[in-house]
Amino acid sequence: MRIDPKGTIAGKPALLVRNCLRTLRARISWDLAEMELATSLEPGSGRSLLRWLAAAGLVERVGRGRWQITQSGQRLSSATAASPISRKTAEKALHEFLERVERVNRDARFLGRVNRVVLFGSMLREEIDRLSDVDVAVEVVAKIADRERLAARNRRRVEALLRQGRVLRSIIDVHFYWYREVFRFLKGRSRIISLLDYAAEKSLVLKVPHRMLLGEDEPAPEEMIPEPRAGPSRRPRDCPF
Repeated sequence: MRIDPKGTIAGKPALLVRNCLRTLRARISWDLAEMELATSLEPGSGRSLLRWLAAAGLVERVGRGRWQITQSGQRLSSATAASPISRKTAEKALHEFLERVERVNRDARFLGRVNRVVLFGSMLREEIDRLSDVDVAVEVVAKIADRERLAARNRRRVEALLRQGRVLRSIIDVHFYWYREVFRFLKGRSRIISLLDYAAEKSLVLKVPHRMLLGEDEPAPEEMIPEPRAGPSRRPRDCPF
């Protein structure tokens, strides 16, 4: 997905809105004050932006004064504002990305493993030579099945990083560092790779033309059996994002 770096969203610079969503997407929920801080707005001045984001389906209310990013908001937060790239450049970036996937899976220092890699978007359309980015979704699971052992290894890793001066902003960053470390490494600071969480975006990815580069394909969304839901929509306690 590409946005115009000079364009606007709800009267605000498109890059400002995208970066706001990027800041907020890692949080389970947030309020108006937190959104204003993320967008560098004056306190009390972000209500119109929040109303527009909600009307556009980019955020949704999850409690009194609390909001969260929707799947559409997650997609916008991953949008690129870079100039189009050639297919050759895109293929090189994808090759390097798959090399990082292999390293994660064979390197014991990473506590997460990549189970699935799904390519979708414009790169699958061979008639398009100028691409905005390379859309990839990954499913990352823990290499250690035992939750207590995983938590202990993750805690030791976090403690070592804190001693080195690394700053982790929230309890989510700490608890799921094993997952976020893998995701960041896979992204590799690449402006070309647009990386999504397969578990969170499965309904989107499987509805559009896609290709499994690693792991088994799954039924299309209309063939899936809906899972029962209880209570408000929130991220599973032990399921990253």
